[in-house]
Amino acid sequence: MRTRAHMATVLAAVFVLTACGDAPFTSLGQRTSGWIGEPTVVTTTTVATTVPIVVDAKGLKWFNDELSGAPLDDPAALKVAVFARRAGDLFIQASRTEIAALLPEVKFPTSTPYLSEYVTSQLVFDERGDLADDPVAAFGIWSSEPYTRSRSVAQMIIMSVSVDPEVAADVASPGADNSCERFADRGTEVCAVAMVGGRPVWSLEASNGTTMVWFDGDYRYELFGRAYVAPEALQKMAGGLVPLSELGTTRG
Repeated sequence: MRTRAHMATVLAAVFVLTACGDAPFTSLGQRTSGWIGEPTVVTTTTVATTVPIVVDAKGLKWFNDELSGAPLDDPAALKVAVFARRAGDLFIQASRTEIAALLPEVKFPTSTPYLSEYVTSQLVFDERGDLADDPVAAFGIWSSEPYTRSRSVAQMIIMSVSVDPEVAADVASPGADNSCERFADRGTEVCAVAMVGGRPVWSLEASNGTTMVWFDGDYRYELFGRAYVAPEALQKMAGGLVPLSELGTTRG
């Protein structure tokens, strides 16, 4: 009895499925697909960005601009006041206005490498308290607050200014030999000379960075950029100079 009843149930199920059509399972996959949904492919678009090589020097913060000394119109008294700050080193911290008062013909680049933020500035003296010649002033360009990180990491640029009127006159004379032989005594790996801003600029490359050398007026400028500073930034700096007094007055 139990077998006959089981067979009857199976036959009834087959009859019902047959009544649904010739292929009762054909829509099963369709219903499943509709419920799960087709996979969504996510696409992204990358927008190219251009990182500037240099920034405007007027936006830099001058670390020593809060320093003050004797009246700026009294050069002798001003030198005494600055020299009194000496703490062992003859590179003595001085403000931009103090340097401009004592060295009015000294110029500074209108642009500096990207990421530069601060400038340190020094006057250089001899042991007697007179201004030195080689160099007479020095500037450091930093990517973070000066002296809070290693110089090799944060001090991107060192620019020195030397009094060198005889060589400056020779370089500017007609027919002057302005080849790399002029700096053959420098321990550099590569030397090149190019006209930048209407004057010859020597590019002296070494393992730790590149030094640009040029003459303006009675001064020789040497601009050292560490190896991670783009040479194009150094060339732009050498090609654009203004008197130090014409820069802005941003302080650190």
